[in-house]
Amino acid sequence: MKNQLRLSSLEKFGWRFGLETTQTLLSLLDNPHSSLRFIHVAGSNGKGSTCAFMASFLKQCGYKTGLYTSPHLCDIRERFRINGQWISSRDLERHSARVLKACALVKKKLGHYPTHFEALTAIAFCWFKEKKVDWVVLEVGLGGRLDATNVISFPALSLITPIGLEHQAILGKTIRQIAGEKAEIIKAGCFTATVQYHRDALKVIRKKASGSSAELWSAGKEFSYHRTSGGFYWSGPGLRREIRLPHEAEYQVANAALAVAGIQYLRNSNKVRASLHTVEKALSAMRWPGRTEMISRNPLILVDGAHNPDGAKALSVFLKRQYPRRRWIVLNGLLADKDHRTFIEYLKPVTSLAIVTEPRIDRAEKGEIIFKAWEQQGVPAILVKDWRKALEPARLKLAGSDRSTGLLITGSLYLVGDCRKQLIGVKDLKNI
Repeated sequence: MKNQLRLSSLEKFGWRFGLETTQTLLSLLDNPHSSLRFIHVAGSNGKGSTCAFMASFLKQCGYKTGLYTSPHLCDIRERFRINGQWISSRDLERHSARVLKACALVKKKLGHYPTHFEALTAIAFCWFKEKKVDWVVLEVGLGGRLDATNVISFPALSLITPIGLEHQAILGKTIRQIAGEKAEIIKAGCFTATVQYHRDALKVIRKKASGSSAELWSAGKEFSYHRTSGGFYWSGPGLRREIRLPHEAEYQVANAALAVAGIQYLRNSNKVRASLHTVEKALSAMRWPGRTEMISRNPLILVDGAHNPDGAKALSVFLKRQYPRRRWIVLNGLLADKDHRTFIEYLKPVTSLAIVTEPRIDRAEKGEIIFKAWEQQGVPAILVKDWRKALEPARLKLAGSDRSTGLLITGSLYLVGDCRKQLIGVKDLKNI
């Protein structure tokens, strides 16, 4: 625990973009990533879920599969998993001690410490190497080009989920610029698949793939999918059939379809051997907490990590389809770099009351700004800046409402994680 606390102290260094620090840190640790086999996933929405689908598939195939994602909901150990099980406290403490020693050497060599995320990425690689995993599913932290995870030289495949406007102060003001950053995970000759809703994003990805001699499958061209009553129909190289998804995972169709594209490439190229039954079993078995997750049935409470307009749009579609007669008390707080007005516009039709708070993070948007945006949309709103105190009126309002009302907690994974932990602890998080 002592070393985990020291590790947390690196958060004060914030984000630093560039690969030199991570490369230096990993070289001091004998480059643990160099012997690992990766699936690299970037994008704006659905990265974590797509990673979880891929990890579930590889696990079902019998492979020992590492999964590295961010951020976590309630416990930092969630970021590091093997076959769905999070890292033990003992392993995390031991690898933290080793990485922290290397961080001190980086400071002597480069004049600065690695960031928290760079150190965590190093811990993941060291743990996965020690445990001799067969595969690592690796989620980009932020962007792609200069993200710490982009030190890997040649992944088995890269997946890029839908790209939207996010982190514009860092990644660029336009979809084209943001896509340019994320497309940099495409390596020379490396297979890539993508689902994109914005034409500009797809153009950028196609150009990068072409310039890198990388085979690209994009939804709508090399493969296609459409929703069905029981899941979705996927059509592409080597596969044309309906694939069933669990009832609660219907909104995940785009993420699952992208994962199937990656799976089909692995099957077609004989990198894995798997029956179609294994594919369906893996998609059905996938669980990803914090995404349209029901944490209470009576009264109905959902948590969802939608944090930008595209995420809010997908969430709204899901709510209308899954709960057509429900209205929602929406406990929400967003980060300052998000388009909160459009986010609110998408959720307005299903919202009866907005309870606005502030996520427990320095980058949180001021509650007054979000509160005014809800009022401007004509939605009754309450402002309670402390998220802990905001839970109380949310639950009281829910208790005083009829059965057609539910509580939705959304807007930021940080807020979702804190509220989820307050309400149900770390239930169903240790093993997914």
